[in-house]
Amino acid sequence: PSKGLYYCFGCHQGGDIFKFLMQAERLSFPEAVERLARRYGVKLPPASPEARRRSQQADRIRSLLEEAQAFFVDQLMESQGSSARRELERRGFDASSWQDFGFGWAPDDWRQLTEFLTRRHPEGTLIDAGLTVKPGSGKNPYDRFRNRITFPIRSADSSLIAFGGRILGDGEPKYLNSPESPIFHKRSTLFCMDRAARSAADSGELVVVEGYFDCLSLQRVGLSNVVATLGTALTPEHARVLRRRLGQDGRAVLCYDADPAGRRAAITGARVLLESGVNVAVLVLPSGTDPDDIVREQGADAFKNLLSRPLSVLDFLLDELPDHPEKRRSKGLE
Repeated sequence: PSKGLYYCFGCHQGGDIFKFLMQAERLSFPEAVERLARRYGVKLPPASPEARRRSQQADRIRSLLEEAQAFFVDQLMESQGSSARRELERRGFDASSWQDFGFGWAPDDWRQLTEFLTRRHPEGTLIDAGLTVKPGSGKNPYDRFRNRITFPIRSADSSLIAFGGRILGDGEPKYLNSPESPIFHKRSTLFCMDRAARSAADSGELVVVEGYFDCLSLQRVGLSNVVATLGTALTPEHARVLRRRLGQDGRAVLCYDADPAGRRAAITGARVLLESGVNVAVLVLPSGTDPDDIVREQGADAFKNLLSRPLSVLDFLLDELPDHPEKRRSKGLE
């Protein structure tokens, strides 16, 4: 501590706090500097006036999102959040876990959040942050998230960068994300990477699932190395994030819904990851199920047992290979 250095007698690695963070969580040097600066309130000098402007805009959006998160969390505990609380409990999340996962509730109201935040912030900032929608007809802006259980989406350094929302009852879309913003890029963001990064560095493995509840259900039962895509197919940007987190010897395990759409997504995702140099395996679930189903209906041990024996990507593709050449071409397997 007196020198600000570390040394590991097991792997014989040592250095300063920057190197420690780079090795422990597989960060680049700039990422380690930025994370430490944000954690300890150190202002880094911007590279240019334009960089200063972007940094200030990003800080404003993060601050606004944190206020919205506090609002959603409060609403979950109000009387109008009772249906959301019942749904969370039905899915196996008791009240003691709600704060840990950051669950919230967006009321079934067109302007409640907007009116709450415009007491302190200009409406344009709310629109930039993706919390408020400005209709093209010139009518009043309205809340993007309504009648939804909300999930905070955080970057790998735990900064709040966006929200996801799951509607209760009928309505489309079932899942809704914040729009792209200066701090949120869906094609390169993996849900729960902030919770999974350390476990991934330790185990050399990340499990990739499709949905919020799939991911959180597995996190709830102690599988901390699980992330999810945000309603999109795996992209080359996702693959680069996974490769950096896992290193050369790590492995991504794709675990999608056991239906035709899930199998197609696994085939496409495996191709994207292999092209980016990521080792891949595929966990095939019983027909008609998803990870959340397995955990809730059969228990955590049942899922862990399945996870202990995923298929190699070659075996998975061979299992998916139709007999007829025309069908192979239609599935993209030739």
